[in-house]
Amino acid sequence: MSKDQMYGALVFLVSLVVAVAYVSVFIGGYLGVVFLKQLQELAIAIPVVLAVLAVLVILMWIGWTMLTTPPLEEIVPPPETKT
Repeated sequence: MSKDQMYGALVFLVSLVVAVAYVSVFIGGYLGVVFLKQLQELAIAIPVVLAVLAVLVILMWIGWTMLTTPPLEEIVPPPETKT
């Protein structure tokens, strides 16, 4: 197995474990498992916070790029007009 396939297997297995744990928090909460019922709110809040932060980071990156990029007129001079 190549290194890329090993990384792919690792990503797959970690994703599978996280997905099973995430679903079990919701199912266990409804089945009356006290510990998992307490985690239900965090299971909703953490992904929402991460999604909002991801959008804000992308917007900051766009703003930084716009701030640091010189105007187009400085890069390409306008064509001269003949009169």
